[in-house]
Amino acid sequence: MIWSIFSSAKRYPAVAVGKEDGFVDLAFTISTAKKYQSGAFEIEVKGKLEGANVGFAIELLPSWEANPIEGVANFYWGEAFFKSTGRESEAFISALADLYGATISHIVIPNKVYAKVVGLDCNPEQLETTPCRMKFFFNSDGAEELYSEVFINVDLAANMLQFNEKDVGYRAPLLRSLMR
Repeated sequence: MIWSIFSSAKRYPAVAVGKEDGFVDLAFTISTAKKYQSGAFEIEVKGKLEGANVGFAIELLPSWEANPIEGVANFYWGEAFFKSTGRESEAFISALADLYGATISHIVIPNKVYAKVVGLDCNPEQLETTPCRMKFFFNSDGAEELYSEVFINVDLAANMLQFNEKDVGYRAPLLRSLMR
């Protein structure tokens, strides 16, 4: 019994939850990170959140386009997918809803959800050598009730992925976007 407790703790390390200024920010330990021959990069996280084993993956597609703003920063635009890992992702959405104070029933998550992404003064193609702060835009070309944004920051050297709230007004649309 003791071995299974320690084994689970290793596979599902605690997710750090920050609640500052009314925002909910989550810090995950990265479970796996791999770059495909295509140039796409996939990062999977697993953790213990709100008493549940949770997880998800993001896949950053290759081909990021630089769009510098003189004197301010370099922005790199590209695309990504938020990917389900099955029951762990259902548990993540449920725990996220609880943290957001939302009530949802019957969670159904697609295998992957498309997002436009901008690297904020970082190029996501260089994740292997440089941490990157990114903003994910879900349903940017779709219905307003589904449009949402979230910050996802990746630091492979620190083995950390942060899932940070952009605006409390995006809570319901983000949950809807990840479940459609």
